[in-house]
Amino acid sequence: MSDTSITAMSIAELSALIRARKLSPVEVTEALLARIEETNGTCLGFVTVTAERAMEDARRAEAEIMAGDWRGPLHGIGYGAKDIFATAGIRTANGARECEDNVPARDAECVRLLADAGAVLLGKTNTHQWAAASTTINRHFGASRNPWDSERCVGGSSGGSAAALAAGMCPLALGSDTGGSIRTPAALCGVVGLKPTHGRVSLRGIYPNTPSFDHAGPMTRTVTDAALALQAIAGYDRLDPKSVDRPVPDFLASIDDGVRDARIIVAPSFNQNAEVDAEIEAAFDRVVSVLEGLGARIERPTFPDAERFNDMFWDVSGPEFSEVHRARHQRDPAAYEDDVRARVERSLAITADAHVRALRARELLIREVEDFLAGADAMIAPALPFVAPRIDDLEVVINGRALDYRTHIHRPFLTCHDITGCPALVLPMGLAGAGLPMSVQVVSGRWREADVLRVARAYEAATPELRGMPELS
Repeated sequence: MSDTSITAMSIAELSALIRARKLSPVEVTEALLARIEETNGTCLGFVTVTAERAMEDARRAEAEIMAGDWRGPLHGIGYGAKDIFATAGIRTANGARECEDNVPARDAECVRLLADAGAVLLGKTNTHQWAAASTTINRHFGASRNPWDSERCVGGSSGGSAAALAAGMCPLALGSDTGGSIRTPAALCGVVGLKPTHGRVSLRGIYPNTPSFDHAGPMTRTVTDAALALQAIAGYDRLDPKSVDRPVPDFLASIDDGVRDARIIVAPSFNQNAEVDAEIEAAFDRVVSVLEGLGARIERPTFPDAERFNDMFWDVSGPEFSEVHRARHQRDPAAYEDDVRARVERSLAITADAHVRALRARELLIREVEDFLAGADAMIAPALPFVAPRIDDLEVVINGRALDYRTHIHRPFLTCHDITGCPALVLPMGLAGAGLPMSVQVVSGRWREADVLRVARAYEAATPELRGMPELS
């Protein structure tokens, strides 16, 4: 079996071959490491590659499986961890020069759980400085580049993870999402990104951004793979103050049950009726038609005053973000990249009174959203209203108008679900005329990842022609 075919496989495909002993974890790891060596110079998915350790772990996994000790579908599967996830004995730089020599003593809980599942850590993936903005253009470690077009941005802040997946460097990566940081790069790079319910996956050992909004989750190339990964990392962690003691269901139990008679909401008002490029709008309309053809019932209710999400994000996140960065910013503000420093300074200006008011309003808004989604299997919308911008100017084009990507035009589509904590998944819905990915987002009520996965999988299974990997030399 060629290295190219191995690196194009899903977790599910690799796992079946490994379990049947038709492919070994050593072969898989060697193929992935070779792919990293071949393509990382172009895309910069990884900032640290742990080749020696990965081969040791792969050999251990192979021996265990040969002895009949198969741990599950991630056993022997290589993955990348965003470089804000602590990794024992391995540099965790948080995208910042100041942490270049930081070597944690303990793994983040997600990393520990993947090790327990037998997964093989290939290395650490690039992120924006402090995972605090949405480009993964890092002046110290370098800019991650989109595998579909190396002159294009990958988004952020889990941009290295998305680039590595799209380029075939790994079939699984860990990301974090505070305002869209799993889903933005997943959408721009044409992979699957899942933000679980807030509290479903432990945040312990992950560099904080805004704990009230921070989520950790898997990034993969298929919906089923996202479910497999979530199964491994979900669960209550009593040492994480944001973790919730909630039973973990079998996320695969109903994933292939389809959407016949499912109620699916389409509500542009929830996204503040934000403008969407016509090409993406047309692709989204085709998603709706596919789901209707599968037997789903589409409903179009109105959500009132979604603009409330805008100020709420800043008023809740600002004081939490500035608490993390206040002392460092006071010591050396010049150490911050311009966009991150601007966020710190905006956050420092938010008053405690505004923060408390926003926390109260957020609780009521969460209840309102729960009522809005009650009885529906899912809500769908375009993941983003544009395709990946060029790195040199960061301009996106929406219906002929050039706009600055950095002005948070992703927020109406993504950030609202960080505020509510609802599970949200993005997956590809085809390529635009420019050859760049377009993506759809599937959302449901809190703790209902199984519904998100089922609806997303139904669409994915019905449209296999819309997914693929870019051709890289």
